[in-house]
Amino acid sequence: MYLRDYKESDANEIIKWIHSERDFRLWSFKRYNDYPAKPQDINENYKKCISEGHFYPKTLVDGERVVGHIVLRNPDANEDIVRLGFVIVDSDLRGKGYGKRLLQEAIKYAKNELKAKEINLGVFSANESAYKCYMSVGFKVKRIDKNVLKYNEEEWDCIEMVLQND
Repeated sequence: MYLRDYKESDANEIIKWIHSERDFRLWSFKRYNDYPAKPQDINENYKKCISEGHFYPKTLVDGERVVGHIVLRNPDANEDIVRLGFVIVDSDLRGKGYGKRLLQEAIKYAKNELKAKEINLGVFSANESAYKCYMSVGFKVKRIDKNVLKYNEEEWDCIEMVLQND
């Protein structure tokens, strides 16, 4: 398995892994207005972000199969900090270690290629499996922002996490 640069064709696979509007919001927050998003929505968003700089979409590949996706970015163009986001694994492969491997590869890239001094992310409290996966690779809770998003009758907190240095 390896992490490679995102290709526009990856959007076709990523969209297939999202089976409900709730899952879509857990993944994308409010980045996209319409559910379901279309592959061109992702590609147009990424083109804009890449052109602005400090935005690195990546895809995890197993053999020839696209199995995961993640975005690394420098918030506010601060090159010492890398923020992870849009983390998703093929829905048929969840619970089999692919998420952990995706994160490990992204962390390696952030440290070795982007020279990150801090790696952080945010996860909704409603996304317990993602939270556990982040904990498994060394992320720790930095703070909890209450009621960041209301989805139907659910109030979602955002758990801000930071990777503890080895």
